Amino acid sequence: MVERKIGILGGTFDPVHLAHLQLAKCAYEQFELETVIFLPAGDPPHKTDRPVTPAYRRLEMLKLCLKDYPFFSLSEYEIEKQGYSYTAETLEYFTQMHPEVQFYFIIGADSLFALDTWYAPERCLDKAVFLVGNRLKREEEEIDRQIVYLTGRYGGLIEKIEMPAMEISSSSIRELLSEGQDASLYLSPAVCDYIQKNRLYYKGPAENLTMAIKHRLSAGRFLHTLGVEETAQGLANKYGADAERARIAALLHDIAKPLDTKEILRICEEGGDPIREEERACEKVLHARAGAVIAEKEFGVTDPEILNAIRFHTTGRPEMSLLEKIIFIADYIEPGRSKAPNLDKIRREAALDLNRCVCMIARDTLQHLREIGSHVDKKTEETYEYYHSLTNVI
Repeated sequence: MVERKIGILGGTFDPVHLAHLQLAKCAYEQFELETVIFLPAGDPPHKTDRPVTPAYRRLEMLKLCLKDYPFFSLSEYEIEKQGYSYTAETLEYFTQMHPEVQFYFIIGADSLFALDTWYAPERCLDKAVFLVGNRLKREEEEIDRQIVYLTGRYGGLIEKIEMPAMEISSSSIRELLSEGQDASLYLSPAVCDYIQKNRLYYKGPAENLTMAIKHRLSAGRFLHTLGVEETAQGLANKYGADAERARIAALLHDIAKPLDTKEILRICEEGGDPIREEERACEKVLHARAGAVIAEKEFGVTDPEILNAIRFHTTGRPEMSLLEKIIFIADYIEPGRSKAPNLDKIRREAALDLNRCVCMIARDTLQHLREIGSHVDKKTEETYEYYHSLTNVI
């Protein structure tokens, strides 16, 4: 027997805004719900036209936004679940885990008219009552017809939420911010401050690069690149480097990674940075050399410090600049990395002393390469020896 009534408001929340809150509050009050769970998507299958802000950023904004609403809660289920997130599978999971709960899945009218395109809509409507909020004020008769059509085709129950018109969308907020305009009327003060502090959604050279490189990298490599970008920006802010230059170097650091060795050799030869015969044994680091050439020739990067940060991000070198150290470290410790030894210790050191951190990375890299019998690039040895002499890291 169902004893509890719980709402679920899913979405990308990129960013979460006041209309999300109003929609959840109206559903909570009108349907006498115990709570409304905000359920941010991890890897939404319908968001393929643009990179979605990293999950930890969206989570932080939600936490800031929801802290003053004790009747709302937050679930990280779809973020922690790897791969695409489908509402049907999510609702089946929640109902299996909580058979005593009647779930109410909250959507906007725009989603109502897209429901036909969802994965297994009949399974969605079988597991939850759908609540529709008409915050953009579409014609009520049009919404009524769509509800009759959907329930007639798929079964289930769809009810309407009464709420005031609020012509706010995450996409319109992102557009305002990208143009340098004020979006504070549509965001909670805490979320607005977070966006400004972390320069989210502002379009500069780095933002323009993001879409340009997406199609050139595999999905996994692109996620790694975004992780390096976020990490590099954080380190730049902490140590007083130019965050925009750090982001550009991070976004382009692996641009040559998908290329085969023959193509890498050709690019370096034609770009004026030929790879010597004795260097070719270390194939895994050669993409960095080609990446610097591509950054200059194809993406118009002329800043020598950015080019060097790309060129030496795998091996390091003695006397690296601050930006070079940031990219070298960010590539190693970005959140998607998990297999390297001493990773937690190295991440902690990154917040304390970059020179010690570089030394620890070079040390562990050399040890790993020797253990597996792989060729060792001379630059990596030189990097370790130089930074070891500065820090005495054991």
